[in-house]
Amino acid sequence: MNAVGAYAASGRTRSEADALVTRHAELVKRIAYHLAGRLPPSVDVADLIQAGMLGLLEAAANYAANRGASFETYAGIRIRGAMLDE
Repeated sequence: MNAVGAYAASGRTRSEADALVTRHAELVKRIAYHLAGRLPPSVDVADLIQAGMLGLLEAAANYAANRGASFETYAGIRIRGAMLDE
């Protein structure tokens, strides 16, 4: 599903998803530095942050509030997963 389809399927407008991303961008940096301490020195923090931002964008597009988890909890899992996958 492309990004436009994900926004439409979630019932959230693009500006609402953008607001989630803006509000939680610092979470990406926090997770990246935490994870960097557990990875080899050859892994660049900037690369982790970039992968984490993609995870945050994906989380904002796919988040469903009715499933019981807060956005920060859901996004944290998706961000960390995106970093490890990268």
